[in-house]
Amino acid sequence: METCITNECPFEAISWLWYCIAVVVSFLVGAIWYGFLFPKTWMKAVRYECACGADVVNGEKCTCKKKSVFPTMLIQFISTAFVVLMYFILTSISIWLSVIVVVSVSAWMKSTLKFQISNWKRYITLASIDVGYFFIVSVIAVLLSLIKY
Repeated sequence: METCITNECPFEAISWLWYCIAVVVSFLVGAIWYGFLFPKTWMKAVRYECACGADVVNGEKCTCKKKSVFPTMLIQFISTAFVVLMYFILTSISIWLSVIVVVSVSAWMKSTLKFQISNWKRYITLASIDVGYFFIVSVIAVLLSLIKY
């Protein structure tokens, strides 16, 4: 049974080299975004606290034994790979389908944060950082998925 919408299957239309590049670039953008551009602002907005209870945002040192960040980074890398794959598949079907998903998911993320955060300033800060990162990664994935070889 043929499951392709057109004569070309979406997986066959993917440039796997550009897919791998898009995953790595998106992951690195996340490291820059959350590690260098907005780390304290993001931690304050999510009310991050150390497992020991130290207020890292206000300069307190986390004195508890540090856990490896490798499992978290691995899960994030895999998640990034799936998001990028989604855009590579969608763009091979229709660029407009990808654009609709970028806008729809960004709007959905922003609106669901409002149910979790009543403080307007904190909500705008977190929505700008998290939705902004998702939007940028989405645009990177869509643009790189247009390169065929």
